[in-house]
Amino acid sequence: MAKQDKITINVAKTLAPIVGSRDLMPVLVEAVNKADAQSVDLDFSEVEFVSRSAAHALLLMKEDLQRKWLNKKYITFVNTIENVQEMFRIVAANRAVPRNSEINIQIEKTDINALAKCSC
Repeated sequence: MAKQDKITINVAKTLAPIVGSRDLMPVLVEAVNKADAQSVDLDFSEVEFVSRSAAHALLLMKEDLQRKWLNKKYITFVNTIENVQEMFRIVAANRAVPRNSEINIQIEKTDINALAKCSC
């Protein structure tokens, strides 16, 4: 059997219409790895919701499969509804610039004896 240029995997049929957990990702990774193509479209046309943790896991899976030296896969998310697109954008943005990056904490050492002498 000749290797195809591109294959499409229906996410709702492979996982569920509501992708609420990163625990489902091994099933999808297995389906992608079995695909006899280097380029794989993950079709979200019947997916109603993707949780933040599942979106994070999907983005990591996409990066990991593209980094592989052998059996590299290029993943594209297609037919995503607006709320699924927004979840991917939020997760991707938080990965690029984490929320806590602006917090600058400076820790001071204080001698316990100095605190005991204080008559505050």
